[in-house]
Amino acid sequence: MYIKNEMDQIHVLNHFIEESMTDFGLNETTSMNIKLALEEAVVNIISYAYPGEKNKKIHIRLEYDNNRLTIVVTDTGVPFDPTEMKEPDISSPLEERPIGGLGTYLVKQLMTEVCYQRTDNKNILTLIKEIH
Repeated sequence: MYIKNEMDQIHVLNHFIEESMTDFGLNETTSMNIKLALEEAVVNIISYAYPGEKNKKIHIRLEYDNNRLTIVVTDTGVPFDPTEMKEPDISSPLEERPIGGLGTYLVKQLMTEVCYQRTDNKNILTLIKEIH
């Protein structure tokens, strides 16, 4: 599926995810965690990948096979590798923490594996969830 890099597209994404998780027969908790992780990743792309540009496409592809969900998110925005982000110090008081990074940390915690590559001027973010 494709969505535009606009926040009002998040409801379209959520509907697509909810239908897909139901089709795959995943339980509600697993579905919610996957939806949260993907939404966070896509919100980051919408917020930062295309500074000042509208009507850019974000491609989302889901595959479910052998209890393994693979989500591939592709955009042509500014290069950004979330796997290189340092984990935030969640033990320090909130007012002492730098802004940013919690969403990416959350994605990494909710998914089994997070991979990134930059190919042909495209950011390719792969989120993998092993379903037990």
